[in-house]
Amino acid sequence: MTKITDSSSSSDILKSYLKEMNVDFNNEDILKILTLLDEIYNFNLTTNIVGSKDKDDIFFRHILDCLSIFNLKEEFSQKNLYNKKILDVGTGAGLPGLLLSILLKDSKMFLLEKQHKKASFLSKMVSELELSNTTVINYPAQYLAKDKNYRESFDFCMARAVVKINILLELIIPFCRINGKIFLYKSRKVFLEVEENRNILEKLGSVINRIEEISVPYLDEFRAILIMDKKTKTSNIFPRDLSLIKKT
Repeated sequence: MTKITDSSSSSDILKSYLKEMNVDFNNEDILKILTLLDEIYNFNLTTNIVGSKDKDDIFFRHILDCLSIFNLKEEFSQKNLYNKKILDVGTGAGLPGLLLSILLKDSKMFLLEKQHKKASFLSKMVSELELSNTTVINYPAQYLAKDKNYRESFDFCMARAVVKINILLELIIPFCRINGKIFLYKSRKVFLEVEENRNILEKLGSVINRIEEISVPYLDEFRAILIMDKKTKTSNIFPRDLSLIKKT
């Protein structure tokens, strides 16, 4: 893993990567991203909000990894996301949702996190970073997805949560409107996961668009984005109770 010795180095890496992906940003955006990095690092010293304890590791493995979705220039450009409603399910430390909201000023970002301590951290960061486009929801996904105010109301849904994909699909797809898109950050096992879960995808009203392999700077690990299209209305039986999903 590459080591960063000072903040100017991380700033330069950020700027270079964002330019490479044709993302518009200003110096304030870079400062907010680096502030978020510091806050996640400090909070993680006492609370396990991300798996990495090293700040450089958090920067490359989480910050840059989350930003990599902007490589999807066709679907995930700032222009195409203008005034869109975006939901990050199981956002944890706000990765990717809180981070992306800094760069998607004209989008409406919703961060769904069931754990109160993590949700409190997110609310604190939304306030400190002055992200008026961002809403934190502290509630379990399986229950919120039954609420008519949220069900099938989002243009784009995403998740980077570490949970079995059959569970994640059932929790996230009901939030997506018809003709919307779902994005999942995945590792190399995504190909096997897709083959094993095509049946549940069809039942939930979605189809695979494609699996896009992503290259993250300085990170020598396989990364991909699983892109799905919402084609038909999701049956009201979904999502089922979490204990039932885990059994199937």
